[in-house]
Amino acid sequence: MRKESIQTCIAFLLSYAAAVPITAPAQQPKPGGYATGSVASKEVVAVANFAVNAHQKAMQEKKMDPPTLELVTILQAEQQVVAGMNYRLKLKVKLNGKERTAEAIVWWQAWRKPNPYQLTSWSWM
Repeated sequence: MRKESIQTCIAFLLSYAAAVPITAPAQQPKPGGYATGSVASKEVVAVANFAVNAHQKAMQEKKMDPPTLELVTILQAEQQVVAGMNYRLKLKVKLNGKERTAEAIVWWQAWRKPNPYQLTSWSWM
């Protein structure tokens, strides 16, 4: 009787294990790493507008013929908590009327007045 009970338990466990799907655990952001942000949040929109304006100003300082740079849309946003907040944004912009994609990294610190934003990186993709 005992042998039959053990066999029944093993059969039950095997059938249960076969029925339960095996899934990978959801990826959690690494501590100190970037986490996905909302492209529609007012903070991200403000950071994106700052990045575009700051990069246009930097381009104007390097060239005699001022380029026109305007934000079309925010494609992706990520945030990283540091001494303040880093925002890494993938942006679609118009440079002199032609659409291009760029990645901008902006560092924000609320206590830096009057300019809490700093464009730390801009790269064309």
